[in-house]
Order: sequence, then structure tokens, then C-alpha cells
Amino acid sequence: MKLKLLFLFLFCFNIIIAQDNSGRLKIGDEYSVDISSNPYYSNNQTGIVFQKEFRSTGSGYVKVHFKNFDLNSGDYVKVYSPKTSEEFFYYNQGKLIGNEDQMIDTFWSTTIWSDHIIVELYSQNGNNNHYGFDIDTVAYGYSVDKISSAFEILTPQDTETVCNFDDKEAIVCYDGTEMGRKSEAVCRLLIGGSGLCTGWLLGCDGNLMTNNHCIENSTDALNTEFLFNYKYADCAETTFALQDLVATSSTFIQTDANLDFTLVMLPVNPTSTYGYLSLSSTIAPVGERIYIPQHPAGRRKEIAVNTDVGGDANGFAMITNQGDFPNRVEYQCDTEGGSSGSPVIRYSDHLVVAIHNTGGCPNGSYGRSDNLIAAIGANMPNCGVDDPNPEAPYVTFSSATSTVNEATGCDYQDIDFNLRIAMPASNNADVTVNIINETATNLEDFEVITPNPITFLAGDDTDQTFTVRVYNDAFIEGDETFSLNLSLNANGGDAQLGTIDTKTFTIIDDDYAPSIGSNVTLASDDFESGLTNWTVTGNGFPTFSIGDAASSSSSSWSTVGNSTNFAYVNDDACNCNMNQERLMYTTPFDFSAYSTANLNFDIIYTDSNDQYASDSFIQASTDNGLTWQNVGPELISYSEWTNVDVDLSAYAGQSNVLISFLYNDLGNWAYGLAIDNFIVTSQGNANIQTSVNNGTTNAIVPLASSGLVYAYDSSNGNIIASLENNDNFNYDCVNVSVYRDGTAGQPINGSVAPLLAMDKQFEVTATQATQSGNNTMTFYFTEAEVAGWETAVAGTYTRNDLVINRESTSGTVENVMATIGSYNGGVTLTADFTGIDGIYSFAPATALSNEEFEIKNYKVYPNPALNILNISSNTNIEKLTIYDINGRLISTISLENNTLNYQINITNLSQGMYFLEINSNGLKSLEKFIKK
Repeated sequence: MKLKLLFLFLFCFNIIIAQDNSGRLKIGDEYSVDISSNPYYSNNQTGIVFQKEFRSTGSGYVKVHFKNFDLNSGDYVKVYSPKTSEEFFYYNQGKLIGNEDQMIDTFWSTTIWSDHIIVELYSQNGNNNHYGFDIDTVAYGYSVDKISSAFEILTPQDTETVCNFDDKEAIVCYDGTEMGRKSEAVCRLLIGGSGLCTGWLLGCDGNLMTNNHCIENSTDALNTEFLFNYKYADCAETTFALQDLVATSSTFIQTDANLDFTLVMLPVNPTSTYGYLSLSSTIAPVGERIYIPQHPAGRRKEIAVNTDVGGDANGFAMITNQGDFPNRVEYQCDTEGGSSGSPVIRYSDHLVVAIHNTGGCPNGSYGRSDNLIAAIGANMPNCGVDDPNPEAPYVTFSSATSTVNEATGCDYQDIDFNLRIAMPASNNADVTVNIINETATNLEDFEVITPNPITFLAGDDTDQTFTVRVYNDAFIEGDETFSLNLSLNANGGDAQLGTIDTKTFTIIDDDYAPSIGSNVTLASDDFESGLTNWTVTGNGFPTFSIGDAASSSSSSWSTVGNSTNFAYVNDDACNCNMNQERLMYTTPFDFSAYSTANLNFDIIYTDSNDQYASDSFIQASTDNGLTWQNVGPELISYSEWTNVDVDLSAYAGQSNVLISFLYNDLGNWAYGLAIDNFIVTSQGNANIQTSVNNGTTNAIVPLASSGLVYAYDSSNGNIIASLENNDNFNYDCVNVSVYRDGTAGQPINGSVAPLLAMDKQFEVTATQATQSGNNTMTFYFTEAEVAGWETAVAGTYTRNDLVINRESTSGTVENVMATIGSYNGGVTLTADFTGIDGIYSFAPATALSNEEFEIKNYKVYPNPALNILNISSNTNIEKLTIYDINGRLISTISLENNTLNYQINITNLSQGMYFLEINSNGLKSLEKFIKK
């Protein structure tokens, strides 16, 4: 169950140390006050016109919250301590923010580390109708000594974050090490009046990362102080280093409650002083050594390197588990309140693998680096990913892995990737990209098209680009990989290869057999029509309802982010205990014809800081709802609209499957659940294409080498045909389509009923055509298409008599007996051909002919003929039959002695077209000729 921070209320020294309402470590008390300078700020007074003291003996700090801040030009407010030299000034409309070109009139004053401050308003020439200011809150901070002492007396059972003994050390003890250098980018955050967390510089642009529960919104960002170098100056912890308050505000960039991170931009870029950290695109496996620099309990910076529980063989902290929930990373690395937002850093390359946010031993994070990278997206700062930021000009790939999809159709895609040099080199650095470890085939599946070597010029740290071309091969072969590695010629300079000198690419295979098929949507509901498709059952109140963000939200639970209708149940609306409520899709799903099934939906689920969410699930039933089985893990908190994908493939092949959402607050007041955009999809047998689609939605498939490819309609995914290249000829790009459609018969070569071809024809064209190749072609028909033809030929012929006729664009004709198969209730016709391009027709052998009167073993000549028609054959001829253009019998010649050559006298035939049927060894071929 997701926790924001497990810190108990501690009553010690009359101080309450706990979380504030946002889950931050609370290190002070805030008190409401009602103080205004307005009555004292007039047009006729000058000098100090208003003064107010704030004092709390023993406090660690004091700060006040201004609102309605508005001063005349030249006037100012001074906030200072009479005990220290700290003082801060505010002018005009209040606090400068950003790059100091904007101001806000509601803000917290900068922290003064004293138990006594004075607020004074100075006026030069009166208020000139300006308001002055109000103070509505004062914060008195707990002293650092008292906070430290309080945490030191807590037992491990109390803290649940220091695992057994506390093995953290002062960061100064790691001076001179890479861990110490990287930790300089970590700072202490004081949010508002009393919230404490840890943050760190992400990338080299001046961005900073912390938890969402530390900085939740732009108001928090504008009222956060960023304190760097807050540490001891010696390992004995006797003297303090000179701390550096880099900024008292920031610009809010992005946040994510589920991954628990917030990204802000500081008004200045301190990376030249403190360096920066970078996220790892690869997941740290169990057993990976880590360390965590942090500000535990508000103390000066410490680092968790060693651990006395759950460490590796040398006692170093490591990843102990990837967790039972998405994105979860766990470790027995000691942390405390105030450590929230700290970077979890991999020791091997000093990249951040997670952002710390939970305690409990194991401690952990719900913000794994790969998910953080995906979520930040276009907002990612420069140097923010896979940049170890070393102290030497290391040359590396920008990441160790990449996933690419095959290009579509016969196209390819060129994808640019970066090579990086960490800092300028002294001499030119020539880098060669080498191909290693292929399961994908170079020049067929991929190609590196950037010429080697790639040069980083001396003194220049600009990224260099190399390009990988990915080809679509259309073969069903699974995902393929290849790796590239780097070799370097430093030309006598200081350039070196870095740790990421090998990059592995995975090419995702997007091809599939028709028995798998493409996605089919079985149900889709956005709840704009209410609960029409749903049944609600349960024993609580209120039940599931339909609403929008305004009607369903409450003080503790809000569905802001979706303004359209959705289904929700809101426990907080009635402050009642609901027990169980079930939202069930009323119509059962029939997955019997599908190989996969999938559920996708949007969700918000908030349950009072995750105290009660232990029995809410997606469930399925196959016995009409008598029993229900959980589908996947329990539903966890989603404080913002989140898209969730659930695999239902366990129910593929089954019918009568009910899907529901079970909400159970376990008898507690646990806020609520909202669901929207419910979609169920499956993959199963592709349908058979029946309508003409040549030149519109025809299939375009590459066939550059031997192998089997499937051709689908490009708009609906219907199967058209399959093509198997048996001799490795490069046909390049092949177009496949239904050329003619129908469920009856058509004359062919002038034939008449019942000597008819099937209505349905196919067309295949290829960029590179040959008439000497070897290919196996399979064409797909519905049963209605084949049975309709059998009806049209009045039972004279059956599907067993069908021959496939290929008439190529060059005039070559092939007639090959079809092999009959079946697919998804339909029929397949398969044959081998010596070419691939042409119009494919399907008819009895007696109806098929060839314009050149040459088919396999026969030749008829001359054509046209005047008196004598010659027949030459490689096999014995048994019988010759002549038909006229209307299919009427003219004459029959039986050759009892079986001959290879024969002459027919056609002098008495009238001028026109005729058909000659040749019978040999039980096979027939119909040839056409013209009598002059």
C-alpha cells in the first residue's frame, strides 16, 4: 500500500514532530494571527510607520506569512532579528520570483534562524493610496538540537525507517569521493512555514526534483527555500560549513502524485557550483548497490551508504526488491523524516534510479527512474537522463538501451541517437560505432547509416548524432535485437570511453498471423449516457452515481481533471461506512473466439491517505456472478486521473465473462472511487476481406527475401492472402488486394454457364517482378463466396475442381491445381507459382486458357491459323475437343494411339474465336485460338 511517509506523532520536549497535512516532515508550529499595517500606513507619515515583534524563546526560527502586500514606490519592509545579522527586504508588490521580473503579494518571509524577529515598514513619502500589508500566520520552528534529540531517542520500532541501527554518516566524511561530489547537488527544502524535505538538482539547467507530497503545487513552489551546502565542515561534526540559500522561490513545472515527484525550476542555475544528478533509463536490479544523500530530520546533510540489515556481502546498501506494486523499489537503506525527495543513486555509475518517498523497513520509492523519465517527457532538462557528469571527457551513448518499432508497409524509418562527451576533450576524439551481437540482420532489419568515425572536436562538448535505419520485413519472427559498441581514438588527448559504451536495440515485431488478428473493441463506455450498461449492487450508501468534477468532489476527494461524466462512489459525501459496492458491466463478454483480452480505463481512487484500501479490486465471474475472482492486484490510490491497463487473457477462449469493479471501504470512511472511459478489447481470428480494395486499402508488404508474410486490408485488418517466398528472390514491395468481389460465377475466356470462374479475383503487383521464382500463394475466401460459386455452376463442378489461374502483367499465364484448406469458417486455396505478380482467377480447368497457347507442357500454333492448327506436347495427347465462342461443341478427336504431336485441319471452320480442350493423362487444359 502506497505510503507518503511513516512518521508518528512524537510528543517530546513539548514539541510535536510529525507530518504536516501534505506528508512533509513538520518542524515548526504555525499560528493564525490578524495583523495589518494598513491603519498605520498613511499619506502624511514617513520613517518607520509600523513595527511588530515576533518572539518565541527557544525556537529554531521565525517567519511570517504576508498577504495583500502593496507598497508605494520607494517604501520597503524590513524583516530582521535583533539577535543575528540576518535581514530581508520586500518592496512594491511583495516577493520577487522567477528571474526577479515578477512579484507576488502573498508569500512567506525568508526564514530567520532566531527565536526573535521584527517586521518594520519604512515610508518615504506616504502611501500614495497603496494598501500596506497583512500578516495572517506566524511560524515558530523547532530547534535543530531538539529535533535531533527527539529522533535519537526513538526506537527502531517507532521510526520504522532507520532499519535496526542507524548507519548514516555525515556527508563531509565522503569528501574527495565521487559519492561526495554527487551529493553536493542535494539540498534541504523548507516549504511554507514548517514543512521539511530533501531535493536535488536534475540535469544541468537549474531544475530541481523532490516529492509531490513535498511540493504539491505552484503555491508551494513559490514559498520554498532551497538551502545548499547545509552540512558539517569536518567529519567530527564540530564545525559548520558555510550554508548557501540559493533561492527562496521556484517556478512550478510538473508534478505526479502516483510517482510522487515534482519538478521545479530555480531562478538561478547553481549547477556550476554544486553539479547535478541524472536519471537512469535502466532499472536497477535486485542486488544493485545504492547510496542515498539526504537531510534526515532537518539535520545537516548525511549519506546512507552502509547498512546492518539487507545489505550486500560487504555491508553496502542495495536494492532488495522491486516490490509488489508498479514502479516500486525497496531497500534497507536508513532514512528519516525529512529524507522525502532524496535521490536513490546507483553506485556503479552514480545515476539516480529512484526518488525516495516511503518508510517501513524496507524503505522505498514509487518513483522508479524509467517511469520518471517517461512521465517527465518533453519537460526533461538537458543532461537529465543517463548523464553521469564525470570529471573527465568520457564518451558514451546517451542511454544503454532503446526500443524501436518496425516501420510500416514497405517503408523504413531513420532514428537519430546521441553520442555524448561529458566535457570538452583536449584533442579531437574519433569514435567508431561497431555492430555486435545481432539477432536482427544487418542491412535487412536495420542499418547504421552514419559514416564512421564520428568526431568530437577538441574543446567542444556538443552531442554528436548517429542514425539507425530500421526496415519493416513483415515476417513473424518475434522481437529482434542488435547491439552497438564504441571504440575511441583519443588522438593523444584525454578523452575516454565511459561506462555506457554499449547500446542494445530491441526491434518490436508488429507482424502477426491471422489466427491472432488485430485488436477488436468489444465494449466502450464513457458514461455520457449514464449507467445504462451497468448494474450496481451492494449494501452501502450512497451507491455508484454519474457525475462530473463539480458534482462528485468533496473537501477530501476531488476528481478535478475530468469535466465530463464518469461513474463514481463518494464515501466522503456522506461520511458513512459503505462496506461493499459493486459496479458491474451488465452484458457478459464472449471471449471464446479470441486469443487475448484486455481492459483499459481511467481511474481516481483516494482512500484517506491509504489507510483502508485493502479490499478493492477489478473482478471477473464466469458463473453469472455467483463467484468472483480478482483480476490483478488490489486497486491502489490514484490522486489524479490515471489510465490503467489490465490483462484479461486468462479468460480468452471463455464465454459468459462478467467484469466488475468492487469498492470496499472495510467499514471505514474512506473517500471514493471514480471510473471513466471503460474499454474492453480482444485479439482473435482476423476476418476475411470480401470487398474490392485495390488502390484504396490494399495491403502493402515488403518481400525482399525468403519467408512468409500475410497481407491484410490496411483499414480493417481483414486477411486477404499470404505469400511465401521460397527462393529468396527480392520482390521489394508487394501490393495485394481483392480485384473483383461477389458470391457467384463469371464467364472466363468467353465461357458460358456452367463453365464459370468464381466472382472473386485477387491482384498482386511487385516492384521487382520475376517469372522464374518459386512462391506459395494462399488466398482467403468466406464459405459464402465458395458455396455461391458452386451454386452458380449448378453442381457441375465443386471446389475440388478449382484451378488457380495467374495472368501476369507481362502476359505469362500459369494454371495450377488448388489445394483446399480452411480458416475461421472460411476456405483457403493454395498453389505454387513461378512468379508473383498478376490477376489471380479461380475456375475449373476446362475454363482456363492462355493467350499465347502455351501452358506448361503444351503449345498450340500458329495463332491465328488459316488451315492447319498444330499441337505439340511433352506428354501423350488422349483427346482434342473444339468449342465455339458460346461453348457449343464443334468436334471431338480421340487419339487412341496417344501422340505427342498432332495437326487439326480447320479449313471448314468459320472465321472467329474457338476453344481447344486438350486431354492428357486425365488432366485438361483449355486453349483459345483464332481462325482467320
